[in-house]
Amino acid sequence: MKKTNTGGSKRVPGPSLTIGLDLGDRSSRYCVLDQAGKIALEQEVETRREALQKRFGALAGSRIALEAGTHSGWVARLLQGWDTK
Repeated sequence: MKKTNTGGSKRVPGPSLTIGLDLGDRSSRYCVLDQAGKIALEQEVETRREALQKRFGALAGSRIALEAGTHSGWVARLLQGWDTK
C-alpha cells in the first residue's frame, strides 16, 4: 500500500465502505475505499483493542478485509461484535 500522511484521524462518512486491514504486531495499515472503489483514506493504527475500536467503531456495517495471521482471529471477532449492536 502507498503510504499517505493525512495529519491525523480522518472520518470517512457514508455506508458501503470497503476497508483493507494489514495487521501487524504493533501497528496495522489500512486503506478505505469509497463506494466508487477509489481510495478515500490510507493510515496506520495501533494493533490494540482500544485503538481499533476508536478508529473503526463508527464504521460498523462496512466491509472489512483482513489478512490471515496471528491477530486476525481476535480482530475479526472485535469487528463483528460492532455490527450486532
